[in-house]
Amino acid sequence: MHETFNQNNPAMRVLSNVFNIFWVNLLFIFTCIPIITIGPSLCGLYKVCLKIVSGDDPQVYQTYFREFKASFKKGLILWLGILVLGTMFGVELYFIYFRPDVFDSRFSFLQYPVWIMIFVVVQVFLYGFALLSTFENTLKKTIINAILLSIKNFAITIFLIAVWLFTPLLINTFPDWTYAILGLEVFYNLALRVLICSFFLHKAFGLKRLRVFRDGSVQELSYDDDGNTVTDPETEEESGEETDDAGEDEQSAEGSDDSDEEQSEDTSDEDEDEETESDEENRD
Repeated sequence: MHETFNQNNPAMRVLSNVFNIFWVNLLFIFTCIPIITIGPSLCGLYKVCLKIVSGDDPQVYQTYFREFKASFKKGLILWLGILVLGTMFGVELYFIYFRPDVFDSRFSFLQYPVWIMIFVVVQVFLYGFALLSTFENTLKKTIINAILLSIKNFAITIFLIAVWLFTPLLINTFPDWTYAILGLEVFYNLALRVLICSFFLHKAFGLKRLRVFRDGSVQELSYDDDGNTVTDPETEEESGEETDDAGEDEQSAEGSDDSDEEQSEDTSDEDEDEETESDEENRD
């Protein structure tokens, strides 16, 4: 029974993560209500999800609002920039494709640079908020890193786009399920989507993973090597005591060796004395 409810039990960790995703999803919806605060909310959401992916068991409320406050200014500016540029480029594409009476078809070649700029905005959206929640950097450097990482991990970028477009495509395919899909989206899917993205962003960022065993020991893993084992302080103290005991045993062994050598020297001296006495008797 004790093993069943142990927090290091894999089943308990899964149940804990399910509850954490539900809880952080509600926090995200609540802090997104003003619309303009979506950026800092995404930073807090990514912070919690990346901790879950790394194997940590975060305090959801404290972790979320701590990151929401820390990234508020940068997240707000980044979100407003994405919102303004995305809207502007979207309107331009609308006029190119659907308003030939306003936009001359001879200038349709202008759609290509617009698509390129939209892709850049999407790159920053996919990687920018996760970078803000993970690394301490300037906003300009964060945007540059987001673009470079999205190009370097192009397959991951395509997958992330598919994850974010899944719900709109599902609603378009099954319009009768719109309210059910939106209800699931509000209560669970937003955080679940970010969690799925965090699995791939965690690898793209080269972050460390923690593997917790039932005995409380922790193994730190990376995507390039097998990782190094890191233990809790209690286990370190126990191992330290074991090494001290081993040192004492070695010292006692050395002491016994020294005593054996002294005894052997004493016996050799006694043998030499007996030999000299016998030699003197023979001379007499």
